[in-house]
Amino acid sequence: MRRKGGFWWLSVLCLGLLVILAGCGSNNAASNGNSGAAAISGTAAEGDAEKEPVVLKLTTWNPISQTVVDKFQEKYPYITIEHDKVYDQFREIIRTRIVSKSDMDMLWLFPNQVAEFSKENVLMDITGSPWLDNYLEAAVKLGTVDGKTYGVPYNSQPIVMFYNKTLFDQLGLAIPTNWEELMAVSEKIKASGTAPMVIGSKDGWATQFITTSQFGLYQHDNADVFSQLASGDKKWTDPEFTGYFDGMKELADKGYLLENSVGLSYDQVAQVFKEGKAAMWPMGEWGYSENFDADFSAFELSAFPIPVNRGDQPLVTNLVSDNLLVGVSWSKHQEEIKLFMEFVAEPEMAKIWSDETKQAVTVKGGTSETYSPLAASLQPLIDASEAQIFPSMTSSIEPVMFPIFQQILLKQDVDTTKLLEQMQTAQDKDI
Repeated sequence: MRRKGGFWWLSVLCLGLLVILAGCGSNNAASNGNSGAAAISGTAAEGDAEKEPVVLKLTTWNPISQTVVDKFQEKYPYITIEHDKVYDQFREIIRTRIVSKSDMDMLWLFPNQVAEFSKENVLMDITGSPWLDNYLEAAVKLGTVDGKTYGVPYNSQPIVMFYNKTLFDQLGLAIPTNWEELMAVSEKIKASGTAPMVIGSKDGWATQFITTSQFGLYQHDNADVFSQLASGDKKWTDPEFTGYFDGMKELADKGYLLENSVGLSYDQVAQVFKEGKAAMWPMGEWGYSENFDADFSAFELSAFPIPVNRGDQPLVTNLVSDNLLVGVSWSKHQEEIKLFMEFVAEPEMAKIWSDETKQAVTVKGGTSETYSPLAASLQPLIDASEAQIFPSMTSSIEPVMFPIFQQILLKQDVDTTKLLEQMQTAQDKDI
């Protein structure tokens, strides 16, 4: 979702020179139909050759597409991209570098970092850049603070329901597109003797996706809902959140979760799912690349967006997309940064990036059809639904929310009204 910049004046200057040369009546030009294009190409090359070499430092915590970088450097031979990959303690290292105003040009940042650093005049303002139209609207919004856009998330991974397609086909089951259909499918799977779903709670973060998949629905109804929760303008105890825990509670109460699986870790859940002990597993798309290889053949695996929508609510696919590409305000190479941002926003380049990094991207039409073995079946389902970017929760929420999910999975006697009050008490700490 993004791009911009470009030395448009250089093309205009070159065209002007050609017009002047043509007016001089060059016989050589007239005798060679390709001479005009050659002149433009030569002038551009000479223009780049005269430029001072520029090194753009790109700092990320995840892989980039070297092929796209190489193509950019071929187009702009005076610019070199220097990739600085920081594996551990990214937030702390970047904060230290920013405080010391280190030599920096471009970064990936998490959404809450963009919000934080935008208030400290650390980030380039890219508001209104034409190439931003190439990105999903939700992605541009994620990098926009107080009406100004500073960055756009690039790679994305959908939250999905992995499922045993072989079993679905044997039982004659269709992919559910809403909650009511998901419950009907679960009932039939349970009747067949297989557990409909598995969710383990040993790793707290892995418990969340049935419930937090509602985030996209909340954002559909109110694009600013999570910023309003963070500011105190809304509360978790407000009427729209009344059913927040109901889906997970219904799964537990109806016995649709694999028996005795609550204490399993993420890795253990993946294993029992691969063994066919449960028909469905709600998880981020990374669950595929981390747990399945080309040799897996126990059953045909596929995935679909998690249908937590009820009644006339839309089906929304939640995308985890937290690597926002931003420029640093004190970089001496602002125009070159914009050239890079514009370049990677081209759908053709985005497809190369998607294939090479094995992830979907937020550039519209930029996700490769072959980035994953699941892409051919999954991407059309995602494209047919509404897409929303998974929001960043404030710091005190998750330490309270994950244990609540564990309580529900354990079928403890829970009062959802009191659970929402606990959520709001945690939220109040961050206001």
